[in-house]
Amino acid sequence: MSAPYGLFGTPGYEQLLAVLGAAEESHTRYERTGRLPDLERALVLFDAVLDRTQNIDLRGAAMNGVGTVLWSRYERFGEPVDLDGAITLFREALAPYGTEVTVATPSYWTNLSGALRLRWLRTHDARDLSASVDAIRTALDSTPPGGARRSNRLDSLGDALLSLYHLHGDSAALAEAVGTFRAAVACAEPGTQEQTWARSNLAEALRLHHHQSPDGAPEALDEAALLARAVLAAVPRRHRLYPRFLSNLASILAERHQARADPADLREAARAARRAVAATPAGHPNLVQRNAVLATVRRLELIGAADLAAPAPGVPDGGGQRRPTRRERRAVRAWVRATTEAYATAPEGHALRGLALLNHGSALGTLAVTEGDPHALAAALDLYRKAASDPTMDVSVRVGCAHLWALSVIGGGESRSPDDHAAAMEPFRLAVELLARTASYRIGRMDRARQLGRFAGLAQDAAACALELADPELALRLLEQGRGVLLAQALDARTDTTDLLSRLPDELAAEYARLLPQLDRPEAAAFISSGPAGTGAGHPAPGTPLAGEDRHALAERWDRLVAAIRREPGFRDFLRLPRTAEMLTGLGDEGPVVVVNISPLRCDALVLREGRVRCVALTRLSHAEVVRRADAFLVAVRTAGDATQPLSRQRDAQSEIRETLAWLWTAVAEPVLDALGRRADDGPGGKSPGRMWWIPTGPLTALPLHAAGRHENDRDNLLDRAVSSYAPTVHSLVHARRRQTARPDRRPTAPTAPLVVAVPAPPGAGLVPLEGARAEAALLAARPGARLLLDERAVRRTVLDALPHHPWVHFACHAVAADDGAATGQVLLHDHDTAPLTLTDIARLRLPAAELAYLSACETTRGRGEYADEALHITGAFHMAGFTHVIGTLWAVDDDTSQELADHFYSAFAPRHPFPVHTAYALHNAVRALRDADEGYRLNPSLWAPYIHVGP
Repeated sequence: MSAPYGLFGTPGYEQLLAVLGAAEESHTRYERTGRLPDLERALVLFDAVLDRTQNIDLRGAAMNGVGTVLWSRYERFGEPVDLDGAITLFREALAPYGTEVTVATPSYWTNLSGALRLRWLRTHDARDLSASVDAIRTALDSTPPGGARRSNRLDSLGDALLSLYHLHGDSAALAEAVGTFRAAVACAEPGTQEQTWARSNLAEALRLHHHQSPDGAPEALDEAALLARAVLAAVPRRHRLYPRFLSNLASILAERHQARADPADLREAARAARRAVAATPAGHPNLVQRNAVLATVRRLELIGAADLAAPAPGVPDGGGQRRPTRRERRAVRAWVRATTEAYATAPEGHALRGLALLNHGSALGTLAVTEGDPHALAAALDLYRKAASDPTMDVSVRVGCAHLWALSVIGGGESRSPDDHAAAMEPFRLAVELLARTASYRIGRMDRARQLGRFAGLAQDAAACALELADPELALRLLEQGRGVLLAQALDARTDTTDLLSRLPDELAAEYARLLPQLDRPEAAAFISSGPAGTGAGHPAPGTPLAGEDRHALAERWDRLVAAIRREPGFRDFLRLPRTAEMLTGLGDEGPVVVVNISPLRCDALVLREGRVRCVALTRLSHAEVVRRADAFLVAVRTAGDATQPLSRQRDAQSEIRETLAWLWTAVAEPVLDALGRRADDGPGGKSPGRMWWIPTGPLTALPLHAAGRHENDRDNLLDRAVSSYAPTVHSLVHARRRQTARPDRRPTAPTAPLVVAVPAPPGAGLVPLEGARAEAALLAARPGARLLLDERAVRRTVLDALPHHPWVHFACHAVAADDGAATGQVLLHDHDTAPLTLTDIARLRLPAAELAYLSACETTRGRGEYADEALHITGAFHMAGFTHVIGTLWAVDDDTSQELADHFYSAFAPRHPFPVHTAYALHNAVRALRDADEGYRLNPSLWAPYIHVGP
């Protein structure tokens, strides 16, 4: 024994100490060999000490020993009573010491932490996980640097952080887990079991890091595979953890196969997964995870057999049904067998049960399609229904199961009936209703976006189902609930609630005023708080970074506060989406608003006008065609703007762009204008074109609807028939209009001083200098009261500090879209390499006086495809921060053209103030002037079509 014990008042102390040593030896031997007699002997010996002494140190050691034996027994047989007993004993061993630290208490805290974490995995009770983190931090506080114990406890902390990541999807917890595991490996003695465990856990954390990283972090998977193989080489095959290490390797190789499609990785993953399951005894609590890994491998084998991505059951693929091959049918059956085992071994309440249920339902649904088995389909529907309706299930699993339930009810064939769509509405409404709960304030903005991105297209499918039932108002409601969730959260935080809160009890109003600015604080890279563990206490300055642990605590307080406010009379709908009738009234009669819904089920335009919602079926449009066109269009605009390409390729690219604009006219704009009664003579030859707003969804957000048409004439194109603006959602447009009308008349006696930010050549970016940006800056800097931040003066901190003081801002610089593997979009300022100005920095601002942001930069309105419905791009970030009107770009813009457009745009405004109400007309006229400048411009729409207006 390494722990000393007091001798006074303890008869037979030396003998008892020897018994404890013998008990620990027996338990260690069991850990090495797995022989049950050793475990039983350890339990008898630890109990003997408890029966024969009242010495608190000896009893503490014996209670801790019995707890570890019960823990081992739980891992062997999976009886929950053993794990509960272990946790109770660890706590009883610690109780007599209070806050006192002895040589032994850090070990007790470590054991308590591990057992709590294991119970969380079974019960999914978040309180156990929080207590686990607190316990291991207490242990580490009393552990000296270096050595096996430090490594072991760092490993336990990393495991707890990894569990928090699994629970909430918090990338800060994952990043800190990776760092913690690296520290555990570094301070472990080479060749020890502590080093082996830490390496194994680091490998798993790196796998998850790859999965979470926007750019895929390919090097993380290679390092993970090397570590996992080294771990297996370091332990004998009969070691009790060998199956776990095999399963970890299988999981890593399966992930790498998904990233690189290397068949060798999949073959090795399959062998390792099979061996891991075969070596794990029935009833072992970790059999759940190992069966889940094998099921994942079987699904990948199916995808390889079919040479395609396995479709979700019920999703129409736009193609004919082909007969599955024998190899495909065998792969489906193997997947079904694996998911059956995974589901059967996951007990009620287990953290992985929901995922096992969803995967088994997907396998059965695929079996129903490939074999025409109605019983398999009925079983899949039953599983989806069960999971979606279970409030104890993980909310992401519930959303996924509800979506699959609805799609499976509808089916992908031509035999869909109104009854099918009516039956599908229940799960569709449930899925959309639950969606916002996947994006809790507990996690950072980009983590919330990732959670929502998993369900891209859900709201559009639900709306399409409602339209099949001829209910356009329900379709609009579902789209507003299921799209722009992050934007809605931002609008809630920026809504003027002064009058509303004045009618609340003082303590609720005060808590609201305290919490709101805290939730808007920038996100810290660290998860663990530097203050008291996860209290979220105090009132730090708004600019103080918010650690993940404190964010979780603040989110809990926020959820309790909102629930309490909604219980107050008259506050039932506090911070809920306005009712459809209220939104339609809020739109007023400024012009029609057109929501274009794109779904594999059907495509439609919802025209909002005069307080009504009208559906215009877009029969020439399909989801598959929009995806294909959007991908080709992106390639074309990049080729057209690439001076290194041959002129012939650039001309071909412009031809592709013109053809896409003509297709947008035929498929979308013309049917909508016909439904609105907008005639061709409503353009330049007749009265001035009126306003209209577009709200595209899904892949259509990447295409320039405002420029739809054949621009060889002044009739068959939207630019000559309407002044187009965009909005992310109807709710955001209503919010912007209310802000605009609530302001006093914006014709001040003193000029509005613009903020002009210009960085023509950001250092180290390797980009072509924007000489036109200097000219733009000079033009605007001449305006009265203008503040110019040029080159080295344009740094992140200065820009963020200046933004609240200028209702009108102009950026003339490079930008990086939140796409192509970028973690987040950013504006390239002078210090971009050390302090990037990201869309997250901008979106968290609260700028009540903001009016106009002109973003003369590339691709400010482009984002990652899975976030298309969340307006997660630089233009959306400025709109989210409070700018009523934003001028942005859909793709990279030409430097000279940008300068010319800015000259046209600002010439429409009085020198002393740009009246915001004129913004859309000013941009519209500037774009038309460019297009009509000469025939060359008309034939090169990539030059004038990327500019858009977002706002009322």
